[in-house]
Amino acid sequence: MAVFERVPAAGLIAGARDYGITVLVALVVFFLAYDNGGYDESTRDTLAIAVWWLVILGIAFRLWPLVRIRLGAVVTGALLAAFGCFTLLSVFWSSDAAAAYAEFTRVSLYVGVFTLAVVSARRDDVGRWCDGMALGIAGVMIVALISRFFPHTLEQREIAQLLGGAQTRLSFPLGYWNGLGILMGIGIPLLLRAAVTGANALTRGLAVAPLPGIVAVLYLTSSRGGIATAAIATIAFLLLTGRRWTALAAVTVAGAGAAAAVLALVNRDALVNGPLDGALAESQGRSATLIIGGVCVLTALIFAVGSKAVPGRHAISPLAGWLLSGALIVLAVIGIARAHPIQRFEAFKQPPTYGHSGSLIQQHLLSKSGNGRWQLWSSAIDEFKSKPTAGHGAGSFQSWWLQHGSLPTFVQDAHSLYAETLGELGIIGLLLLVGAFLSALVVAADRLVRSRDAERATVAALVGTFASFAVGASADWMWELTVVSVVAFVALGLAVGPATAHVPRRPIADPGQHAPTSTFARYAAGAAVIIGGCLLICAIAIPLVAATKVRDSQRAVAREDYAAALEDALDARRIQPWASAAYLQAALVEERAGDYGAARRWIARAIRRDKHDWQLWYVASRIQTNDGAIRQAVRSFNRAKALNPRSPIFQNG
Repeated sequence: MAVFERVPAAGLIAGARDYGITVLVALVVFFLAYDNGGYDESTRDTLAIAVWWLVILGIAFRLWPLVRIRLGAVVTGALLAAFGCFTLLSVFWSSDAAAAYAEFTRVSLYVGVFTLAVVSARRDDVGRWCDGMALGIAGVMIVALISRFFPHTLEQREIAQLLGGAQTRLSFPLGYWNGLGILMGIGIPLLLRAAVTGANALTRGLAVAPLPGIVAVLYLTSSRGGIATAAIATIAFLLLTGRRWTALAAVTVAGAGAAAAVLALVNRDALVNGPLDGALAESQGRSATLIIGGVCVLTALIFAVGSKAVPGRHAISPLAGWLLSGALIVLAVIGIARAHPIQRFEAFKQPPTYGHSGSLIQQHLLSKSGNGRWQLWSSAIDEFKSKPTAGHGAGSFQSWWLQHGSLPTFVQDAHSLYAETLGELGIIGLLLLVGAFLSALVVAADRLVRSRDAERATVAALVGTFASFAVGASADWMWELTVVSVVAFVALGLAVGPATAHVPRRPIADPGQHAPTSTFARYAAGAAVIIGGCLLICAIAIPLVAATKVRDSQRAVAREDYAAALEDALDARRIQPWASAAYLQAALVEERAGDYGAARRWIARAIRRDKHDWQLWYVASRIQTNDGAIRQAVRSFNRAKALNPRSPIFQNG
């Protein structure tokens, strides 16, 4: 009797584990996206600490078995870790040690996410990880559309407004339209995987249901990078999966639904181009909700019924596949030729213009302009040429652009992961990063050849997700938008880790053969990860605690408690002595208190830690003026102007 009572409990535990992985992954993706995409440094570092604690506790308490990690995953992880170490080393030659350290903590997060996916995911739950990421991205899609169709229901936030008229481009909840578009794009292979491997028609239909909504989001973001990412992700999955005809059917049905969703938006100009707070936009939002929602449901029904009526293993002549592939290649060549690629490339290189009229969304989608990317990439290459081996240090592009850039635009990133890495960390940094990516793709390609059916579809989806991210990161700052990179590195870890490893059939052998060495190696590797994780947690916590102390100091200044404010600033300095922020805060506290001599000493120490920050020199000129040191103030002002010559502050000074 006791045995029968234990069976339901065991089933509940197994069910909770199975569905719990999917739900947990989906919630992490969704809430990270909802928190401005995890862009804020405090959010990113908190997540990094949580990830590394999961890795440590999982290994220490045997929450998952210590399985053998294949060489490919070790090589990829080692190259990523080496890239992180080199980023940390750049603190010693970077003009802004704090910025370099912040980039190190960013890489630590991505290495942690990769490690977590490698050590925790198993062959029988890799699909649940994929479904969780797909579900989280679908949830982001729903929230994004709600924010546009019912704009007063959600608080709107933006990371930055960089382009004129950008307020009409859908950005919520990530705060950046291209980031939202690229997140949608890298989620497409994960949904297609579920569509071709679903256990029943209902599951397969639900998998394609979000795709028309995703394309609607892409249209409203007017993100050419997002559309390109989505196209690359879709093509990669179609080429790599073994179930191409089923995948092609899913893409065709979803494509028809996507076309209907876009047509519903094209005819609603107020909803697409604004004004978004008017009665007309609200009315159009309600009708668009009904139409696009109905299209998604109809798309799901058509594919579900079709997949049930026509079994996926229906034999189709290989000749038909070759003919279709040839026709698509011919159409692609004709399309490229008619697009006049040389003219488009020349137009892409031209400086941006910010005047818009008519439909901003359609105008931008059809635009040939690179919106200044060519100038940003050229500046990053110039930075590389000045120090080609190791660069100017991680996080240095912002100050380089302010001083040497060619456009009157403030930017923090080069809008290309590879160009920025080349400029900041030189050829060494780029080789480590690209080497990690290429080694992972080689491992994944081997697994694609060895796997069959559902397993191959899973690897194809993971490769499509990461490869499309890698392409998207080449033209925008997706490396800095945490949620996009986290999804990509989870996919990377699953693609090269034990979760998708080919398990060959082994002949019966002596059970004790090679066991001691294998067991020792596994426990040694686990111990190394635990020790390294603990060290990383301590390292990541440093800027978090220091930033908290600086904020405490700022609050103390607001209540005019200057003694407490100075003490908090000094605490921040003791925690992170290489960063200029604490010294700047101490200078500002002393300036408010009227002790200009002490303020001058503090700001001088801040400048020694970041000689290329124009704001420090500008504050120094103000403090020196108040202290009567006019000559020094003029020199500081001129230095600030030289570091940021295009700033409006210096146009009349």
